[in-house]
Amino acid sequence: MFRIIAVSVALLALLFVAGCGSSQAPATPTGLTVTATGPITLSWTASSGASSYVIFRGATSGAITTKTLLAAGVSGTSFIDAPTLVGTTYYYQITAVNSDGQSTPSTEINATGTFTLSASTHLLSWNSISNAASFTVYRSTSADMTGKETLSSGVTLVSYADATGVTGTTYYYQVAAVNSSSVEFEQSSIVSLTY
Repeated sequence: MFRIIAVSVALLALLFVAGCGSSQAPATPTGLTVTATGPITLSWTASSGASSYVIFRGATSGAITTKTLLAAGVSGTSFIDAPTLVGTTYYYQITAVNSDGQSTPSTEINATGTFTLSASTHLLSWNSISNAASFTVYRSTSADMTGKETLSSGVTLVSYADATGVTGTTYYYQVAAVNSSSVEFEQSSIVSLTY
């Protein structure tokens, strides 16, 4: 009788320990916000049990099944989406992942890229872009920037004066943000000037 009770107690203890060590997917990410729009930068609150995160992006609002996978294995709690199209609105959701599975998706947020170029007389100006080490200024005589030429690279200011235009000619301009690895990662809107 005592032996049966002892075996039963031991079995219950083993089941309890096994139950305590049961695996589970991480908690759903919360606090998803947009911290910048040039380029679009997302941040969120760390999820309990998460080892990494998966970023989804869609062209319209809707369930996560309407979005495409943008990035996986993101180890931190922020993500920069670049390049994106200026003036285009994107819809984001994220999930948390660990070796036991994937969480349910976060709430959806949206953001619109705002790398905006403006022109006055012969002066171009644009908003500052996070993670930009410099800018490259392009010019074309075509509205779609076909055959564009590089006017200046390594520009560290957020303005540029073009003093080389020919009177009576319309030029189109675009600026590209360049990171510390000399890679262009974001392009501005296109503006025109007639000399």
